[in-house]
Formats: sequence, C-alpha cells, structure tokens
Amino acid sequence: MGLVRGTNRQHLYRETAAKVERIIQTRMLKPHDPVPSEAELAAMFGISRMTAKLALDLLARQGRVYRLKRRGTFLAEAESARLNEDGTEIPDSAADASAGGARGDARRRIAFVLPVLDSYTSRLVSALETAARAFDSELMIRLSKDAADEEASLKQLAGEVDGILLFARGRETMSPAALELRETGFPIVLIDRLFTGAAMDFVVHDSFQGMYDMVKRFIEAGHREIGFVTNPIHGVSSIDERYKGYLKALIDHEIPVQSQYILVVERVNSQTHYWEGNPEMEGFLKANRKLTAVACGDDYLAAAVYYTAARMNKTVPEDLSLSGFSDSELAQMLPVPLTTVAQPADEHARRAMQTLLDRMHGKGGKKPVTVKIKTKIIERMSLAVHTGIPRLKPETEASGRRKLS
Repeated sequence: MGLVRGTNRQHLYRETAAKVERIIQTRMLKPHDPVPSEAELAAMFGISRMTAKLALDLLARQGRVYRLKRRGTFLAEAESARLNEDGTEIPDSAADASAGGARGDARRRIAFVLPVLDSYTSRLVSALETAARAFDSELMIRLSKDAADEEASLKQLAGEVDGILLFARGRETMSPAALELRETGFPIVLIDRLFTGAAMDFVVHDSFQGMYDMVKRFIEAGHREIGFVTNPIHGVSSIDERYKGYLKALIDHEIPVQSQYILVVERVNSQTHYWEGNPEMEGFLKANRKLTAVACGDDYLAAAVYYTAARMNKTVPEDLSLSGFSDSELAQMLPVPLTTVAQPADEHARRAMQTLLDRMHGKGGKKPVTVKIKTKIIERMSLAVHTGIPRLKPETEASGRRKLS
C-alpha cells in the first residue's frame, strides 16, 4: 500500500527504511540477497526515488545493507546487522534512537555546503565546528563550484551524512535538490540566504534591521544626504533586505528617497582589488556631491568607496561618513577603521546547529521555521557628526596629499 500524501513527512525516508526492514524479515532474506531497488521501493510505497535512495543509504550507514554501483543493494553479513552482544537483534526503536538514524554509539555527521571561503564564511566555519563539537557531532565541509555542483553535492551528501547545513549560492530560486530533500524529510537547514515562499528552515541574520539601524545612526549624527552602495540585489536575500532597510529608515524619518543616491555595482569582494580605480563609483560620488554619508552593503564595497573618495581628495569621515556590513577583518585594516554592522558568527552557528539537530530528532513540528539573528553596530572612526558647516581645506592639505596607487 502506498504512503498517503499529506501525512507527516518529517521522517518519510526513515519510515521507508523501517518498511525495508520488515521486507527483509518477511522474505527471510539471507546475507548477500538483493534488497528491493530504489525504483521498486518507489513503486511499492508511492514515494519518490530520492526518498527510496535516502532510506537505503540510511540502512547502509547502519550496516544493515551494502550497496554496489550499477549492481544494487544487498543484505549485509549477520555480523554487520544490528545485534546485541548476546546475539539477539536490537529492536528498530532502539537502533533508530540517535539523531538521523545512525547507531547510538556513532557521532552525528553533518555537512556544511558553501560556495566560497572568505573572511565571513571562514569565521562561520570555525563557529560551526565549535558548535558541532559541543553537540557531539562531526562537521564536514563541501565547497560548491557552481549551481550544478551544489545540486550534485546535496544529492551525494544526503546518502553520507545525517543532516546538511546549506549556505546557498546567489540565485533567484530555491535549490531544487534542497527542496526535494526537505520533501523527503531529510534534515536540511539553510543559513544566511532566505528564499521567500520556500517551505524550508532558515537561520539568517536580520539584515533588514541591521541596515535600518545603521542608517538611523547616520540620521542621529545629523546626516540627511545618505547614499547606498550595493552589489546586484537579485538572487541574494541578504542584499535585498539591506536595501529595504535603507529605504525604510529614510521613509520613517521623512527623508526623501533619491534614486540617484543608490548605486548598484558589479560584485566587489575579497578577491577584488577594491583599492584600484573604479570609474563607476567615482562617477557616482562626483554626480552626488551633496552626499555626506554612504551606507554600503558590505565591508568590501565600503573599502572601494573609501579609496575612490581618497582619489577625489575626499576624506573619511570629515567629508564623507562611511559604513560597511559584516565586520570582516578588512573593516579594522582600513587607514580609517570602518564603522560596520557585525553579524555574530557564534550565535548564528549555534542556532543553525540547534535547528538542524531539532529536525534530526523530529522536533519543531511540521511547519518550516525561520530564525533571525540580531546584528550589532560596531562604531569606529569612519562615522562623524554632520554639523552642516562645510569644512575648509588648507591649500597645502589639498596639494600635498599623497596620491594613492
């Protein structure tokens, strides 16, 4: 009889594994006898091939079966089956007591899939490793090369680990593989990226509130002509939320939103020579000479604005107050330490790990959850009070300034 659609799908692949166990017992299979294939299980129980694959992979991790490429799945030797020391079989409920269905004496294996290692994600990896150890789990890292590799990695890892944390690549739609894993009940949690309308668990920083608070801090310091510099918005929820936070802060304080004060540039990141000339950014600052402050979508963009302003004989913060986002190492390394919005990695990692483990233990209910982590403004030297009085530059200062290269 097929599984009824619409029932609790949190443990669908584990329920299927239990059904395979009953097939093994009913058919009195012996070691090395073939076990029903993924296609057979899908037809038998009205499930997807992915669910069937995850069920067989789970039994393989438990040592109950073994799988041979292009040959099938077979019952393992008796010594690999789940037996007590006296030779009696361990009941299904006891064997499945640990999270993810692994043996009770095994550490949970959790994979973290991410697109790149930069200052921020490196801190996150370190924090996740600490959190994994605290929860007696083992963390493995997988760097995805592109969207296709991300899809392949998710499908492969689902058969090797007990749960997945995904730092999704910038894309406009949710990963199909991630959605399919969620549908089967496999524990997967997305971090840092939020896809509106996707029935997934998310743990993200509150980028909207973080940027709102940053722009509000500029306003409290007397600034009214506030620009916004961002990377392309589409496909990355955190960038979109920061943009919305900027707009809302201006609107709430009755400051007109001026489209010419918003610059969208090609991606600037840790692999970019942000100190080199940027004609687009220079044109933006020249066209908007009334700007007294610029809020940037991340610290690398802020660094690019800083060096562009320096080439134009604008000093930070005397002529232009400046802020970044994420509090990377770069924020403290600029000639003028950068005011920025910090994203606490430790709290992010702890909440992400806890959310994933809750799913692995069957907690949290049927509905997907979204956890938002509070950000924090780190105020350094790049923000100054705006008095409204133009600063007069001595000629020697303007003419004697060292040219940056």
